[in-house]
Amino acid sequence: MNITNLTSRVMLATLNVSVWRARRFDTRATQEVEAKHEAKDIGRFNKRLLTDGATSYKEVCAIGNRARSLFDSHSLDYDQLGVRLLPTAVYMEVAEKLRGMRDEFEGATATFLADYPRLKDEARAALNDLFDEADYPTEAELRKKFGVRFSVLPFPDANQFGIDLPPDVLTGIRDEMDARVLGAVKTANNDLVGRLYEAVQHFANRLYGEGNVRLDVADKVRELSSLLPKLNFSDDPELSDILAKTQSQLACYTGAQLKDDPLLRLDVAGRAMEIEAQMAAFMGGPPPAITRDRGDMPMLQLIAA
Repeated sequence: MNITNLTSRVMLATLNVSVWRARRFDTRATQEVEAKHEAKDIGRFNKRLLTDGATSYKEVCAIGNRARSLFDSHSLDYDQLGVRLLPTAVYMEVAEKLRGMRDEFEGATATFLADYPRLKDEARAALNDLFDEADYPTEAELRKKFGVRFSVLPFPDANQFGIDLPPDVLTGIRDEMDARVLGAVKTANNDLVGRLYEAVQHFANRLYGEGNVRLDVADKVRELSSLLPKLNFSDDPELSDILAKTQSQLACYTGAQLKDDPLLRLDVAGRAMEIEAQMAAFMGGPPPAITRDRGDMPMLQLIAA
């Protein structure tokens, strides 16, 4: 793989979305439960500091989750916690959408802060003797617990690493950097193919297994076939072939076409299985079983009360 031009095609990116957690560990309540059951270290009582009716707070969290979902879907895995690879081909789109979401987030936060005194009174009534004023930050403190921060940095370039070290030491460091770059590209490409693999596998299973195919059966594959070529910043030829086949052999059909034609469903499902096998070979084997849905992953950086 030629890495000479990679630094102009991808960058390092982070997105930090923070909100107030609105929960608090209650030592007294935990001790009371332990005393009642004559047990020790059986659990922790974490109380919710806002009621289910706190819609203004929920709206802030929802916008933050949408921002995180956008960022994750348009970026790729990197081998450093909290940092992802963002191809330059999608930077303008992502940056523009995140600016809009940040403005939306800040507006929703302002609405929540204005509503905060009333929500605290509702919580006081709901929590009864579990209410503790000390659990609730002041408005000024609370304001600092919300934010959306998007930032980018250049992708590491060994050719630009020119520090004052002996030539043999510097050469060793540059070689190590190049090896890490190649490893990062492989990680990113496997992330990209892994997403498509999951979608194509689900697509094939539904075509084979359902007599009454839903109209949305092809939606995820079509969505990824439109997005993922933009994320193929390394121009890996095998990866490009996988993406092209998915586009021309699977994503070209609508759910309505597949629903109404059983023979077409079987033919497309067979092609999906072939592409699935090609993706598994690219990754060195099928990806590990998904243990939780992406939508259930913690999306926000929660700030303790």
